[in-house]
Amino acid sequence: MKRRVAVLCCAWSTYFVTDFIQGMQRAVKDQNIDIYIFNGYNYTEFSGYPNTTGYSIFSLVHYEDFDGVIVLSDLIGSTRVLEKERARILRAGIPAITINHPLKGISCIKVDNYSGFHDLITHLIRMHDVKDIAYISGKEQSIDFAERYKAYRTCLMENNIPFDQQKVFTIASSNYSIAYDFLNDYVESGKKLPQAFVCANDLMALALLKVADEHKIKVPEDIKIVGYDDIFYSKCLMPSISTVRGNAEQVGAEAIKRVLSGDREIRHISLRSSPVYRRSCGCMAGMSDSHKVFAFNVLDSMNVSDEFSTQMEVIEEIFTESNDVFTLLTNLESFFAKSHHFEGPNFSIFLKSDWSSVLINSEENLPQNLSFGENVQSVIAVKDNKKYINELIPTRELLPQKLKSEEGNDIFLFMPIFNHSYVFGYVVIKNCLNLIENHYGYTWTRTFGTSVERFRKNNMFKHLSQQFLKISTVDALSGCLNRVGMEKLVIPFYEQNKNRRLANILYFVDINKMKLINDQFGHLHGDLAVKTVAAAILQVVPKTWKVVRYGGDEFLILGNSYEYKGQDYCELITNTLNKKVALMKLPYKLSASAGTYTVNPDSPLTLQQAVEKVDEIMYIKKEEMHKQMEAEAKAKAANKQ
Repeated sequence: MKRRVAVLCCAWSTYFVTDFIQGMQRAVKDQNIDIYIFNGYNYTEFSGYPNTTGYSIFSLVHYEDFDGVIVLSDLIGSTRVLEKERARILRAGIPAITINHPLKGISCIKVDNYSGFHDLITHLIRMHDVKDIAYISGKEQSIDFAERYKAYRTCLMENNIPFDQQKVFTIASSNYSIAYDFLNDYVESGKKLPQAFVCANDLMALALLKVADEHKIKVPEDIKIVGYDDIFYSKCLMPSISTVRGNAEQVGAEAIKRVLSGDREIRHISLRSSPVYRRSCGCMAGMSDSHKVFAFNVLDSMNVSDEFSTQMEVIEEIFTESNDVFTLLTNLESFFAKSHHFEGPNFSIFLKSDWSSVLINSEENLPQNLSFGENVQSVIAVKDNKKYINELIPTRELLPQKLKSEEGNDIFLFMPIFNHSYVFGYVVIKNCLNLIENHYGYTWTRTFGTSVERFRKNNMFKHLSQQFLKISTVDALSGCLNRVGMEKLVIPFYEQNKNRRLANILYFVDINKMKLINDQFGHLHGDLAVKTVAAAILQVVPKTWKVVRYGGDEFLILGNSYEYKGQDYCELITNTLNKKVALMKLPYKLSASAGTYTVNPDSPLTLQQAVEKVDEIMYIKKEEMHKQMEAEAKAKAANKQ
């Protein structure tokens, strides 16, 4: 039986995570061991609210089902989340390792950020005779950054260089764009440049290198630059960046070996980081044609980025343009069956078992829900580049049987699908880490989650629009369409019938002696008369036909020859009305007159002209009805005498 190791991480630090995973894979190569990567992203919403919903992916893990767990706790960063998972891991009683950030009761493997940075800065001072050194870092509360700063202070002290607080710069964030803006402003201000900049990571070092290039400042002749992390771009630029390698592969290999050894003793292990000397500090290392490799890789990266952006745009378009759930799923399946470069040849997208009701939920905002539920439904399933039948599985199983293999070592990447604080489901990908690179996973999960929510809200607005249309087009008293409904629904229906080469069938119904009913028995009885006649009409005519309360006591009925089989709806309406009236014991005689008229498809008559025709026919019948009623009244009076 295969052994399984769970890894909890947040892949904002893509270079470290990628190398760490590669180290684990190499350590268990050719063994029957599967690695389950549970990757969530935290981010700050536009409102400034810190969103940690992505960490809900960790709730999928039942630790007792695994042979060990590795927590990249320094990348996760949330004390609340880490404490929750620490408690669950300890209750499960399985071997566990935390990386770089200690958790009580769990062994810790730590990269010694201090040693490699200390060696690099010492090299800068002693080998290149640098005495004027500035330090730049982001405001992130990181043990790694704290150790790097400590190495900077210690190196100054050990080499009798006075510490100057004015040469320590702390910017809003340690990313490339913020560092570029800060350093560009610094250079343009005309302030004296130090001999060297020590940057807490390579991204800031790269930003400084770009600023230097734009302002014709030579590196390393005018200023020297060093960084930390040894990311790909550091060695490919000209000049290449002197930096520190965190040895993430070694850390990953050591972590999984110790977890699988079953060692339960709490240990704290430190692995040295390694300085890498290149051109930016004044060394000649890195003077090869690596810049050509860099150029080609940039082109490849741009092409991949464009491809990814296109894929995200198509996914958004599918959600936006699908009118119902069935169409949505059909379109998504068709798309992913053909296009899944970033998801790889084997993956499944799961939504919670109540997904269909959620997608048609008409609430303005869904309530917070971070649970995946007892069962999940596969809505997209691809194996060996071909789609296969979707299935419902218990959430605890995590992945469909078709993605499992009996031998070898596989790696499964799990990422949540969510919007704000509501979890819709997750994606599981087998043996493909494309979404770990360049933060593609973050964009993928956010795009899919926001697209699900956009589809749900489109459905909600469509439902509200239909309700509004119904309210605005329906007469409240009779339940028939009103004059607004006539304009929006009946006239288009009339034209549609003509375009379909169908005859329009019109009926016009008028309540007899309506004024008498209102005058002698009051408007409540008048309203009752309208309701009763409307009910008789709606009961008789096909549901797809349009019934309009055309006037106070008049009704227009419009149908077509497709559903008309020659029925005499005038008689049917009259008979139905008589049956209703017979049960009501009204103090007056309630009846109605009706007429019909057919408009052939080739007729030039507008609907209004056709209504005038059928009204004339109904009026003739009404006159006949009045004469009959008067004759009956006279006969009744004569009998009394």
